Formats: sequence, structure tokens, C-alpha cells
Amino acid sequence: EDGEKLKAGGSLSPEDAQAAIKKAMTESPKFKETFNEIPVFMIAQMRMMKQAAEGDDADPTQLLPMYFSLQNMVGTWQQFTAQDPNATGVEPAINLMDLHELVSKMQEECEIDFRNVLLIPPVPMGQAGPESTSVSVEEVDPTAQMGGETLGDL
Repeated sequence: EDGEKLKAGGSLSPEDAQAAIKKAMTESPKFKETFNEIPVFMIAQMRMMKQAAEGDDADPTQLLPMYFSLQNMVGTWQQFTAQDPNATGVEPAINLMDLHELVSKMQEECEIDFRNVLLIPPVPMGQAGPESTSVSVEEVDPTAQMGGETLGDL
């Protein structure tokens, strides 16, 4: 109901905002524990393409980026919508799940293939906010930072 009020052009008073926060904290079925619940954020419409290795004739693989930071995900979405004229006005479907839930979804058949995800660690935003922070697939290659062929090489 608060979201509908904002969509209609209204604004939330500080009292309404406090009531919404209290409601979310007390009635939420998830993230009530003080430990061992790791939130993972995703936007259902956002996908990345992983190109096949050089010399490999396989088709590119579609990956679902998942973020440990809501701010990084929103910043990336804003950059994407600013660059793609077809994405203007598209409202993102933001989803939140626990990391343990993600791992269990990777092991079962599902509408969304959770086996092809890219977990993106939190990236400090630029001093001027998300607009000054540039994130692209080419710049963020987690495997390039590993240093070796196997985990034993680290």
C-alpha cells in the first residue's frame, strides 16, 4: 500500500516511513536472525552474456547477475537503463533471497536457471554516487583476480 501511494505521486511522511519500517522488521518471514542469513539481490530482467572461450564454437551463455549489495545492483540497473533506449520506463522486478535458498534453488528445476548466475561482490561506489562508478562485464572479471588455475594456486 505504501508503494502504491508513492506510485500515485504521493509522499511518505516520517511517521508513515517509520510505520513501514516497523512493519517490515516485525512481519517479514526472512532475515530476522542476527547471523547466518546472507541477502542476495537480483533483478529478474537483467542478464549478462558470457562469451565462449577463444577457439570454442559453443554459443554464449546467459548469466543472471546476483548482488550482495542492493546499492550496486540499483546503480548497475540505472546505468543499463540510461544506455538502452528500449529499457526506459521499465520497472525492475527486484528479488531478495537468502544465499542458502539460492544454493538449494541451484539444485532443483526452476523457471529461472539458477545454475548460471554470477555472484557480484559489493563494490565501493564512487564519491559522487552510483553515476560516477562504472561497472561493466569487461571490467569486472572475478576469475582474473584469482591468480592461478586452481584454488590450490591461491
